[in-house]
Amino acid sequence: MKFNKKKYLSIAILSVFAGQTFAAGLERSPQQIDALFESGTYAEVSYTHISPDIQGTDTSGNHISDLAEDFQTLGYAVKTDLSPSFRLAVIYDEPYGAKVKFSGENNFIATDLPASDANTRVEVTSKNLTTLLGYNLNKNFMIYGGPALQELKADVNLRGLTYAANSGYNNSFDDMAVGWVAGMSYAKPELGILASLTYRSEIDHKTTIEEDVPAGDLYGVPYSHSNAGSITTPESVNLNLQTGLNPTTALFAKVRWVPWSDFVYAPPALKEVTKALQLGPNKQGLPLLNYHDDQTAVEIGIGKRLTPKLAMSVSGLWDSGAGAPAPTLGPVEGYWGLGLAGKYNINDNVALSVGGRYMWFGDVKGEVSDGRIVGDFKNNDGYIVGMKLSYKSK
Repeated sequence: MKFNKKKYLSIAILSVFAGQTFAAGLERSPQQIDALFESGTYAEVSYTHISPDIQGTDTSGNHISDLAEDFQTLGYAVKTDLSPSFRLAVIYDEPYGAKVKFSGENNFIATDLPASDANTRVEVTSKNLTTLLGYNLNKNFMIYGGPALQELKADVNLRGLTYAANSGYNNSFDDMAVGWVAGMSYAKPELGILASLTYRSEIDHKTTIEEDVPAGDLYGVPYSHSNAGSITTPESVNLNLQTGLNPTTALFAKVRWVPWSDFVYAPPALKEVTKALQLGPNKQGLPLLNYHDDQTAVEIGIGKRLTPKLAMSVSGLWDSGAGAPAPTLGPVEGYWGLGLAGKYNINDNVALSVGGRYMWFGDVKGEVSDGRIVGDFKNNDGYIVGMKLSYKSK
């Protein structure tokens, strides 16, 4: 029995819908490139709402209410065939982010500052534009690659007893830099098979970092300080596999690996001040943010065409997290999750997808970069809902 390519590809697209997630480190998107594998001319626009609920207690036993604020992301993609051998895709996503604000009465709130500036809060945003050129080696194999333009922006405000002499520390930067993407794929539509392996490079942001360092004057570092610094977003590897079980059913699996253990953000003024505060001969200063382990994320699911216009998928998710203890801007140790999505073909060209995920986060101790445990975060969860509108033309 022959497999119908159009049906198979529709089910495959369903499996990658709602790609945004609340994952290890600063990651908010698995940076999928599925638009490149569409046939003909293709375009999509997507919206995702992410709502994590993360609560805990500080080391004094005070309650920490939900610190992870809701946030939204947008995604766009267009793809076209330049010739029988070449295809071009441009993909926009928002891969890294954090939106944290501590409230209530706990060790993350300063008592000596106005209420408007008393909360520990962090906001990180990113924008990523990837351009990919694919070349068909033959009817089954394709290689692809291209540049990735990335903007990364952060605003960090540390407050309260948790940060001791550095309560009142502020950090901000905004930078744009370029990396690259390369990969290969194998497709056999008559058997419902598509496999791809994609590598993304590190992106090194060299920029001016603005810092306010409360303890700086004591150690020769001005309170308000602008200095050249850098932050490097990590490399990653994505492996996607899918196969047809019958003409209307597809099984899929996605694996993502990110070496978050290599990630260190050590802004210059903070590093100098903490170096002066350290005892012993091996003074190196402390970073603002780092992680202990690499991340592995896995999703396995099945998609089913129910009618000529309607298909659905269900999937299970697991994320290892980036090690424990975890930084307080995202104090979870990975998660288990369930995903459900549906796709409705409005006509031969236009389709609407909706779906969501529910996640159970792993319990973890929260730490600051000098290794002190400053909180305990348990029994937390979150959900994601989203929609995507897509257009396809032969």
